Order: sequence, then structure tokens, then C-alpha cells
Amino acid sequence: MLGGRAERADRGAVIVTVHGTNDAAPEDDGGRWWQKGSPFTERLVGELAQRGIAGAEIVPMHWSGANSDYDRLTGSANLARLLHRLDKDGRPHAVIAHSHGGNVTQEALAQTSRAGRRGGVVSFGTPFFTRRLKAVPLAIALFQIVMGAVVAPIMVWYLISILGEGTDKIVETIVVFGGLLALSLWSLVAGVRKIFHRAFAMRRFAKSMSPKDWLVIHSPRDEAMRLLEQAAVLSPHYVKTEAAVRALTAFAALAGVVVTTAVFLLYGGYFLRPIIDKISAGEFGLGMAADFTFLLLVPVVYGAVFLLIAGLARAGGGWLYAKVLSSAIHGGVLGAAFGDDGRFKLTGIRRLPPYLSEAKEQRIDALSFGGVDDAAVFVAAQKLYDSIVAAEGPEGGITDADTMWKRLSDALYHNAYMRDDGVIAVVADHLVDAWGRKGGAQINP
Repeated sequence: MLGGRAERADRGAVIVTVHGTNDAAPEDDGGRWWQKGSPFTERLVGELAQRGIAGAEIVPMHWSGANSDYDRLTGSANLARLLHRLDKDGRPHAVIAHSHGGNVTQEALAQTSRAGRRGGVVSFGTPFFTRRLKAVPLAIALFQIVMGAVVAPIMVWYLISILGEGTDKIVETIVVFGGLLALSLWSLVAGVRKIFHRAFAMRRFAKSMSPKDWLVIHSPRDEAMRLLEQAAVLSPHYVKTEAAVRALTAFAALAGVVVTTAVFLLYGGYFLRPIIDKISAGEFGLGMAADFTFLLLVPVVYGAVFLLIAGLARAGGGWLYAKVLSSAIHGGVLGAAFGDDGRFKLTGIRRLPPYLSEAKEQRIDALSFGGVDDAAVFVAAQKLYDSIVAAEGPEGGITDADTMWKRLSDALYHNAYMRDDGVIAVVADHLVDAWGRKGGAQINP
């Protein structure tokens, strides 16, 4: 489905649109900004026609739209294949992305080689991620490198030695040791690619794209970008040291009870056996009373456990516990915001692509653009409230998630870029300029 539009016989310009999080739909045609026939794509095609690029084709790039780094990386692989096919078919093409669609686009371009017919790239309101490998994938990558570096020379030596001796099992030797050699070389290359992913991406970008090719459009009024930027840089103390000390003290009391109970469950028979024997023999004198002195162990064991844990809590354990809990909670918050289910860990948020840090930047400082201003928030809220009260059934109301999301998102600056005539004109100018410098698309004056 991704490459179907690229197989057409005509060679007109193609605009690949990449939606952001929670904006997916299975249809190519529709009213979402990235679909064919939407107000944005129709106006953009018209603006391009006025600038000499007639009949530009809109090709939506479908991905899940989930807040998942794994899904974004999967989408980037699909987008890379689509762009490769467009270039192979001789179709001049450009990419327009919104929100996390910009991250999908960046990772896709990092997988593609230089393309003569690729024009400009435009991203709206993208919080660009900087990443590094997580501990487990990093360990696996290092293991792959070590295995490849160690096994490959050994397999080469085996091949040379065995084949040099004139063995009559040439096919078996090549299949076994040649296969292991190929597998070890693959392991080595895969590990190196994982560890040096960012360095390779930046090098590929430097060769295949000029900073003038990518236009980044954003606004300080963009709620989604600001939220993620703040989440990435804040290190709040979710758990105070005093609260951690109190929690550990409460745990000390529970631990004392548990340890004391465990001691008597383990050694109860030993302590109770003399008492049982005396009861059976009818001996109820001072000897039995002395046997009951084992009960003095209760406060001793309980007190030792309680004082040990409570003392450690006040000697620095509470501070350490608070730090560990705060770090775990903050990691969970960042993971939820980042969609942290891939092999990379979020290290920061940038407004320009990390792989192309000198990209063109269009900062929109206006308090109102795209028909959205502060009053629009209240209008959208009123519409949402009215729909809930009216219980509109399947086409609205609180049970219709699509309608609720649409009415709420209409009042977000994050989704307003594509509704602004000035922004659309800037996008058209950028695409025409990029194709004009590269000669990728035919421009009729």
C-alpha cells in the first residue's frame, strides 16, 4: 500500500505526508490534514500550481500513530522504502510531517542514501528526540561486535587451512565454515551499526541533504512541544527524604514482625519441646517457668531488626531510597511521554533535527494563527460540553472518542499550523526552492 501511488506512469511531483501521534486513519482520502482532499493538501497543491508545479500528487504515509518509539521506528523503515521506490521510479518527491511524524521522517532519511529527485522536507511542531541505546541493547550490540571480531578470523583460518590441505569435503567445509563466517560478519556489522547509529546518520545526512532542504516550523505557543521539552529537562523530587525515612521506619516495624514470626516458626519446635515434655510429665514447677524465658527473644529480635532498618534510614538510607524512587517515577513519566518501548532511551528534546542541526527554521511568534486564538479554546470546550449534554449518540457525545478528540484538538496550537494560509504559502515556497536548486521537479514559469 505504501508504494502503490509511486507506480503510476506519470512523473509529476509527489508530496509524501506523514501524520503524527493519534492521527492515523486507514484511508488515503479524507479530511485529516495529511489525507488527499483535505483543506491543507488542496490548498498546498493550488499554491504549488501557482508557482509552476502543476498536478502535484499527495501520497499519505500510513503508520500506526501510536505513542510508541517502536512503532515510530517501524514507520520510519516503511517510509524509507517508500522514498526509495519513488526515487527509483524517477518521481520528484518531498516530505511534509507533523509532530512525531517528524521523528519518523528523520529516522527514515537516516536509512536512505542520496536521492537526486528528493526535494524539500517540512516538519510542523516536531519535538525531535535525541537517543542513545538502552543498557540491554547496548550489551547485546557489544556482544555482537566481540563475537564477530573473534569468530570471523577463526573461520577464515579454518577455511584456508582445511581447503589448503586438499580435503575431499569442499562443499561441506564451505557451507559450514563459510556460513559461520558470514554469520559472524553480519553480527559484527549489526553491532557496529547499533552503537554508531547516530554518527552514521549524521554522516549520511551531511552527504544527502543540505540544511536548506529541511524547513522546521514551530511556535512557542505549541503546547505539545513545550510539554515534552519540560518533561525532558525537569528532574523533580517526587519523594522527599523525610517521607522516605517515614516509609522505611514503617517498613522496619513490619520487617520486625515478619522476622520475629519467621524465627519462631523455624525454631518454635526447639523452644516448645521442653515445655511439652514437662506438661506431659506433670512437672509445672520453676523449670517450666524457666523454659518460657525464650519469649524474651521476641522484643530482642524485633528490636534488633527495627533499630537496624530505622537506623540505616536515618543514616542516609532514606535519602538514597528517595533518590531511587524519584528516578524510577521520573523514568516512568518520561517513558510514557516518549513511548519508551524501543531499543533507544530518550536523552533530550530539540526543536531542530539532531541529524541536521543547521536546518532552516520558521518560528511563528504570533499569538493567533490558523484561526486559533485563546477564545477558540473556550469555544471548543463549549461545543464539547454541549455534545455531552445533548447525548448526540453515535455521532457525538462522550461515547464518541473521535468527535471528542477532534473538538479538543481543534483548539490546540499544535494542530493549527496546517490551517494557516501564510504557513501553507511558506511551505510551497520552500518546496519550489528545494526542487529548483536540485532540478528534481519540472517548474513551469
